[in-house]
Amino acid sequence: MREIGSRGKTNNKQQTTMNNQQSTINNQQSTINNAQSKIQNSPMTHSHPPSEPFHKDRVSLFGPSLGGGGAERVMLNLAQGFAERGLAVDLVLAQAEGPYLAQVSPNVRLVDLKAPRVLLSLPVLIRYLRQERPAALLCAMHHANLVALWAKRLSGVSTRVVATVHNPLSHLLQSSSPRRAGLIPFLLPLFYPWTDRIVTVSEGLADNLAQKANLPRHQIQVIYNPVVKSDLFTKAQVPLDHFWFSPGEPPVILGAGRLTEQKDFPTLIKAFAIVRQSCPVRLMILGEGEDRLKLEALVQEIG
Repeated sequence: MREIGSRGKTNNKQQTTMNNQQSTINNQQSTINNAQSKIQNSPMTHSHPPSEPFHKDRVSLFGPSLGGGGAERVMLNLAQGFAERGLAVDLVLAQAEGPYLAQVSPNVRLVDLKAPRVLLSLPVLIRYLRQERPAALLCAMHHANLVALWAKRLSGVSTRVVATVHNPLSHLLQSSSPRRAGLIPFLLPLFYPWTDRIVTVSEGLADNLAQKANLPRHQIQVIYNPVVKSDLFTKAQVPLDHFWFSPGEPPVILGAGRLTEQKDFPTLIKAFAIVRQSCPVRLMILGEGEDRLKLEALVQEIG
């Protein structure tokens, strides 16, 4: 009897979870419907028009914005690389903002969907796909991937969609609201089979995605980040003009990355404070991000 009662409670709990997920989906759909009347007729903004006509095949890259993260840097590098190889490239953003915006190549057309949130870009993205009909749509990050797949499905176009994953699902869930954290794992197994290709940037990510999204591992391809460009070697030849690196100065510990919780720079700063007590050393952190003020305050606190 105890075992039967336990199963009954589990079934009730599962049913409650499913009801909550369905309610969340209905709320999201209501949000889209309410926003559609405001967004659907708003013009998409195109900048960086190319000087020559586009080629027949167009490649589009879709993301939330050009914030200072690694995934955004990869999208920017890919857009420039595709354009250098003669492809017509659109960089389609839910909102055209972020520190990388000024680095968009003049050979890449920037399309601003002017949506306050990625989810709310769905109606305009559908309209973009129907108008432009790109040969391929490359998207990055789980929430943008879901919106891109949904837009392709509703638009009825033959565009091939490549969904890329740059972070473990566990990281996304930790940084998301409880509602979003409960919805995304439910949607991934439903939406990701619609992709023409799923790409992760490491073997570990591929294993994690296959397990969490209940996807066959062989359907996930691993392609490492395209971080080395031709101008990297040119930049490497630039003289290092900072007195910290002059002969006779203390050694320098260098940290580089987006100033965000995922990178855990507070631990680096606290560890550096301990090391500095026993030997002369300096710490330099290169990057930008939403945690900059917090990290600066921690540095002042530690002294």
